[in-house]
Amino acid sequence: MPLITLTTDFGLQDAYVSALKAQLYNQLEMPEIVDVSHLIDPFHIIQAAYVLRAVYSSFPQGSIHFVGINFNQTPDQSLIVAELNDHFFVCADNGFLSLLEPDLKPSKTIVLNDSNYNDLTRGVEAIAHVHRGGALSVIGTPITKLKQLTQHLPSVHTHGNEIHGYVLHVDRFGNIVTNITKELFQKIRRNRPFVIHARNHVFKEIFNDYHEAIRYDKPKAQREEVGKKLALFNTQGFLELAVFKGSPNYGGGASKLFGLSYFDPIRVAFINDA
Repeated sequence: MPLITLTTDFGLQDAYVSALKAQLYNQLEMPEIVDVSHLIDPFHIIQAAYVLRAVYSSFPQGSIHFVGINFNQTPDQSLIVAELNDHFFVCADNGFLSLLEPDLKPSKTIVLNDSNYNDLTRGVEAIAHVHRGGALSVIGTPITKLKQLTQHLPSVHTHGNEIHGYVLHVDRFGNIVTNITKELFQKIRRNRPFVIHARNHVFKEIFNDYHEAIRYDKPKAQREEVGKKLALFNTQGFLELAVFKGSPNYGGGASKLFGLSYFDPIRVAFINDA
């Protein structure tokens, strides 16, 4: 049977997550449910897309992913089920899927039929239907056009000398993930020197991972370790600014030390040869 994953902004203080799972257990016999995250910032679909994108394709094909971020039907948005990259997504038509996979289009998408249930229960009913192997056409009307969001994309200066991006995500260690991808960086760089500007901090080198930044060939007493600032491309291929073994709980996270938060600008300048 397919796995069900949950990504929401419900938090952990209240009973919202338990209530959601209770409905799923009432609908299905011992479903396998995986919590991706319930600590997405309220209504922050860009953050949710980044978090889910990092992991969803690692689950078996046919898995069902519930995205409980702004999951409400309004005159401006519908509730949908989409089959994308051999996975099913139950979410709102608010641009989330264009953030999740900008280069992919769903093979099937339906708008959920109206019902007397509240929106969350409609989502649970849709999950249960897909979980049982039901056809999407039974629970909704096919559509081909979904809302697209593009403001999350970095921009390139007209002369090709700069990339302008912003802070996409701050993880629990305070590390800053930008919306600048390795692919775009390498395409625009063309082997030129560069300077990354993040408020009043600059970076002139990008490491492959955290440990590459530490000179393990030197005696431990001579290494710059805890507190060293660095830039790297993370496992999802995004430019990340970090502090080695930093922790926001102790004033050492990159976000706090650099004074950067969501949507703050990041600029990469490429230097032409004289």
